[in-house]
Amino acid sequence: MSADDERFKEVSFVEGLNLIVASTTASSADTDSRNSAGKSSLIELIHFLLGSRATNTALAMNKALRHITFSLEMDWPGLSSPLSVRRSGQRAGFVTLNEDVTGTDDGAIFPRTGAVELPVERWTQLIERDLFGLRGDHPGVRGRVLLSFLARLQRADPYFLPPVRPGSRLQPRLPAGPGLAARRRVQATGRPQGDACPAEESGR
Repeated sequence: MSADDERFKEVSFVEGLNLIVASTTASSADTDSRNSAGKSSLIELIHFLLGSRATNTALAMNKALRHITFSLEMDWPGLSSPLSVRRSGQRAGFVTLNEDVTGTDDGAIFPRTGAVELPVERWTQLIERDLFGLRGDHPGVRGRVLLSFLARLQRADPYFLPPVRPGSRLQPRLPAGPGLAARRRVQATGRPQGDACPAEESGR
């Protein structure tokens, strides 16, 4: 991962698990802060390049950083060389790929070659299709949620989340309908409203 601004250092990852930690020295103490080392910013930028929403609070949307183009090289199914994706805050609704991986499922008669600019929504669809094998309709399953299990970023919760939870901001969406309120009560309590637990029924 890199940027066209020398203030951002290039970061390389290896196959398997990658842990991002702050550097220490021989004089570092256990009480020294490891904050402001750029760990969370790095994960946030990875998500930005992989199609996260460009909200006003996103790092890449900061007024001082919008002009910077961030890049990520990644392995991609069917390609012999890495696929490069670029995105900036100035054109946050689009990504640029160094090679067209859309195939012919977007209406094109023949696959295109060379660099291509795509809407972010289309980019997330390609991630779902090629990286997670999600084709056609897949209600309740989104590529962005699946990515959150692999590159974990959570600022709202003060502690590490269980590995099976994507985050408090990414809760399952319940379909709308007459029984929506009842289903929400079941989800929150674990039992339908009005049902008493055995201890309550026996008076204990």
